[in-house]
Amino acid sequence: MKSTTTDEHWENVMSTAKGQLQGRVAIVTGAGQGIGEAIATTYARAGAKVVITGRTMSKLEAAADKIKADGGEVVALDALSGNRDHAQRTVSEAITRWGRIDVLVNNAHTFTDYLALEDSAMEDHVRIDMESAFIGSLQLMQLVFPHLCKVGGGSIINMGSSYGLRCEPGFLAYAASKEAIRALTRTAAREWGKHKIRVNTILPAALSPKALRYLKESGSYDLELSKVALGKFGNPEDVAPLALFLASGESNYITGQTIGADGGSTMF
Repeated sequence: MKSTTTDEHWENVMSTAKGQLQGRVAIVTGAGQGIGEAIATTYARAGAKVVITGRTMSKLEAAADKIKADGGEVVALDALSGNRDHAQRTVSEAITRWGRIDVLVNNAHTFTDYLALEDSAMEDHVRIDMESAFIGSLQLMQLVFPHLCKVGGGSIINMGSSYGLRCEPGFLAYAASKEAIRALTRTAAREWGKHKIRVNTILPAALSPKALRYLKESGSYDLELSKVALGKFGNPEDVAPLALFLASGESNYITGQTIGADGGSTMF
């Protein structure tokens, strides 16, 4: 049986996506590259108008140009996760341009380096991770809430990590912030379900340049790969279809869940 290449898989994803989010407006943070870019690209192909944010405008503009070349509608904003003024500007831009918000994907997260628990710098690492991941997600969720209510509901997708469950040595700050996000997801799902707002967490696994560099420098590449049931590291195109499903009406009875797109690194 012929195996499917990454390019062929991506073409299949994009072909299947067409029209699923027609008329909807989505905000995707951390969308200048990697998982965020793949999700934003998939949403645009599915018919959504997309606001993409991140820290590096050149990357955002490159991602936006690709979306526009494919016929999608997108606006790119330089916005730092955890900055309420930036979050407000992001939401205001979506409303001003398109008058509604239906989907929020909280993907942005500053990833701190390996640090031993006893290191005195750990408090700073925790503050950095919690501000960008947990606080950043909370801010945007609060700001989009009235707009989701206005359109009769919507979907919020937060990003967790298998590291939050596995508690790998050296990554307390990252793991703690990701588990805080899962608590945020479940609380919002409980409180906002009556408004038909669905909130779910994805545990993604897609090699970023920084993650790949760490695996090679630490000599842990083979060890980490051995923990993946499917025997291969994922890529952004492996995560985007799940994000599309959770944003679409196909998942209208799914909320408060943690779902892995990580090749079986974690299992519930």
